[in-house]
Amino acid sequence: MIQIPDTFIGFDLETTGVDVENDRIVTGAWVEVLHGSLRRSRKWLVDPGVPIPAGATRIHKITTEMAQADGMNPIRATAQLAGRIWGALSEGVPLVIMNAPYDLTLLDRECRRYDVTPITEMLASAKDAVILDPYVLDRRVDPFRPGKRQLEALAGYYDVTLNGAHEAGADALAAVQVTQRILATEEDPRAFNRSTYHHEVHGQDLAGLYDKQKLWFAAQSAGYQDWLRRTKNPQAVINGSWPIVPAPRVAHVA
Repeated sequence: MIQIPDTFIGFDLETTGVDVENDRIVTGAWVEVLHGSLRRSRKWLVDPGVPIPAGATRIHKITTEMAQADGMNPIRATAQLAGRIWGALSEGVPLVIMNAPYDLTLLDRECRRYDVTPITEMLASAKDAVILDPYVLDRRVDPFRPGKRQLEALAGYYDVTLNGAHEAGADALAAVQVTQRILATEEDPRAFNRSTYHHEVHGQDLAGLYDKQKLWFAAQSAGYQDWLRRTKNPQAVINGSWPIVPAPRVAHVA
């Protein structure tokens, strides 16, 4: 059986909205978790250079005025955030990101916006990279559990304390601790009346899990798209790329 590493890195962003192609970073957090407990962390408050919508402020509590007064220049912040991602990827330290295609894609687009090495290039270069996404892992091991799958719901189910949801540092730490609980669960006694698949994650090589999550997320997305088309929107399209959505191709101008 593969031993779970002592150290994990958690990463989280709070942003101006949910459009990964156009929205901007407002806060970011990087946490190092040793033996399940926070060892050290770094947080960023960023001036995104655009107004922060009221809806986003209601979630993460950062106003445009706060970001303008105390936020870091977005170019500098993006370079530092991307550098932390590269550090974990290149060193092979497990990098935990809840709903990775959102955070990594949005950061990738910020990198491209500010002429920083894109995250897609980092992923292509980091041969020992390990990314773990508790959203994907939980849906794989316990697909028939009713209820929501947001981080708050997962923290509650796996008995992880989440102090201050939608604060990037708290979310990053909780995501790591939820992931560690999933990895450590050989069998869930609460799931006696439904089929679970913890054996596909428990005791497995983390590098192998990194590759498997790509397939699992694609299948999960396809299933969700099929459900949406049957019940709500016949034209629904759900992107199944994980851990990052490829950048749109730029049309060639002759």
